Amino acid sequence: MKKKITKNGKFNESINYALEGIVTAIKTERNMRIHIFAGILVVILSLIFGVTGSDLKSLSFAVTLVFLAELLNTAIEATVDISTTRYHPLAKKAKDVAAGAVLIASLNALVIGYIIFSKKLKKDTFETFRLLKSSYIDTVLLVIFIVVVGVFIIKSYYKKGKLLHGGMPSGHSAVAFGLWVGVSYATENIVVTILTFGIALLVAQSRIEGRIHTPIEVMAGSVLGTFVTYILLKLIF
Repeated sequence: MKKKITKNGKFNESINYALEGIVTAIKTERNMRIHIFAGILVVILSLIFGVTGSDLKSLSFAVTLVFLAELLNTAIEATVDISTTRYHPLAKKAKDVAAGAVLIASLNALVIGYIIFSKKLKKDTFETFRLLKSSYIDTVLLVIFIVVVGVFIIKSYYKKGKLLHGGMPSGHSAVAFGLWVGVSYATENIVVTILTFGIALLVAQSRIEGRIHTPIEVMAGSVLGTFVTYILLKLIF
């Protein structure tokens, strides 16, 4: 007995074929996977920055347009490849134009994303700087933490010594001179500046006398702590 095909059956098959096409494009096309990753990143950023309303609609449309262009590009490339195995100017033209459509859609998405996220980023950055300026102690602690991270990165590069024991550069010296700049910047008092500078020198000297660091390592740490702290405080304040 011949099986009766209903309209719903045809509709379901169409959906299945469409889903198979999307899955095939994701599996076989590297650019499609990149677009998927970028789309997920946009969703995450939208949640972080609290994008709502018309901005979210614009982002959704831009991302969908990129996916659509990439799917059509994949379909056109497959059609051209199956129709001819030899080089033909028209085949090249079809592929180039399809790739151009993807490029235009991607640039459009980048422009929309920049317009939306730059507004959010500027607003959040302004709020962050306002909070940092309102609490100088917290700001100095944050800057010293950045100095310590810088020391760790450099030590990892040279692969010598531990975070605050031996190796290039001296972590203790970097922290000591970073605190000297931070305290001096806060007090603007010449006596306090001289005293804290003396303490920083004593810390640096102890690293050399204890044979934990060489003079060059101590000098590198001192310069790192001084300039990183000064530059960051200048940028914030």
